[in-house]
Amino acid sequence: MRQPFARMAATAALALAGLPAGAADTPAHYAYQQELAVSGREAVVQYRLPRNVYLHALSAELHDVRVFDASGTPLPFALRAPVDVAQASRQAISVRMFPVFSQPDEEGIDAGVEIRRSRDGTVISVEARAAGAQAAVPVLSALVLDMGAGRTFDALQFSLPSGSGRYQARLGIETSDDLQQWHGIAESQVSWMVSGDGQALASDRIAFEPRQFRYARIRWLSGKPMQFAGIRGEAVRFDEMPAPLETMLVQPVPGKAATDLMYPSAIAIPVQRIGLQFAERSISLPAELGSYRELPALRGSRRTTWQFEPVVSATFYRFGQGGRERVSGDVPIPPRHSAHWVLRPLAASGSQPALRLGWSPATLVFLANGRAPYTLAYGRRDARPGAWSIEQVAPGLTQAELGNLERATGSAERIVAKPAAPAPGAAVQAAESAATRKGILWGTLALGLCVLAAMAWQLVRQLK
Repeated sequence: MRQPFARMAATAALALAGLPAGAADTPAHYAYQQELAVSGREAVVQYRLPRNVYLHALSAELHDVRVFDASGTPLPFALRAPVDVAQASRQAISVRMFPVFSQPDEEGIDAGVEIRRSRDGTVISVEARAAGAQAAVPVLSALVLDMGAGRTFDALQFSLPSGSGRYQARLGIETSDDLQQWHGIAESQVSWMVSGDGQALASDRIAFEPRQFRYARIRWLSGKPMQFAGIRGEAVRFDEMPAPLETMLVQPVPGKAATDLMYPSAIAIPVQRIGLQFAERSISLPAELGSYRELPALRGSRRTTWQFEPVVSATFYRFGQGGRERVSGDVPIPPRHSAHWVLRPLAASGSQPALRLGWSPATLVFLANGRAPYTLAYGRRDARPGAWSIEQVAPGLTQAELGNLERATGSAERIVAKPAAPAPGAAVQAAESAATRKGILWGTLALGLCVLAAMAWQLVRQLK
């Protein structure tokens, strides 16, 4: 008889707590939708979230974002944070080459070698020191390369003298910045083969991790040393490409204080850059940008208070000088979510500039394993987090592969339900939360008394 009572107690507790045991999750429960089209050739695709998702999502963490297939089944998805991309550009540079000769019986290629340099470090000559009359004829043992200053290399390419036929050797590459200390960075085979009709097949390139160095030394680990016709270094340069930035302008409304201007925003926007756009052509305005924090009402008072919390303090301006217009740029800040922004001027001004917000949108990565077309849905206040980790949605894919995923195309946004009402303020939420907790406590106590009374009545009946 105790199990029915336990089930009754659990059901009553859930009802009192307001926690639905199995809330439905279908596209109809979300206020906004977009249709996503894919080619169908790839299982994992990506879609950069557009501005409207951030304007209409009701969670700062985008908990109310979902992807459904044509039958309304939720699909696995992950939200990939925006990343800066390093784009590499290459340039082949012919380097200066100096042969190093040594005696056949000498140990090491530095013995009997004198290297002369100019003041800027450029190698002038590499010569063998004077030897006795009976010494053997020096042989080629290494090549010293002057790579030039300030470049990063990731490969060397070799070319044979004209008329050379088959050649094969194993080379070692060492680097140095002072011609004293050498560090090995690569060992590889190079080979050239020429067919009877004159066609050549060459493996003439040795690659290594990108690094910056001034000098290189080529050693023969196997094969006969040969004076190459030329050696080219592949200089690589990495240019950082920042993640795409989305911007929007917000017009002001009166703030809580007389001089304040308030700018309504969307809680889902992770603001990373913030600035002002003036209508005036000549203005300089020192000001603070931040937001209000609502404080609960004191005991015996129904009024709440608002505290201004600054985030940025700067001078914003726009004026012409020297024949060109000078405008203050946006100020970078750590990503911050706020339902509003506040401008508090530090000097008297009647200007009402527009607020410019900038952020880098996240990328939606989802598994297109259902029936197309797919639906991106958002705008549900009671939605629980639905995103998976990127390792669960795209296991085994590298960062480069994730960046090159097929991109889905989205349709125009459509409204399918009445948008949920704005969230209450912090003070209202605190009061409602306290009332809810009090109700749950009294309800739980009453339920416990009812359960105890029922159990006592059952025991009395059994004793009779």
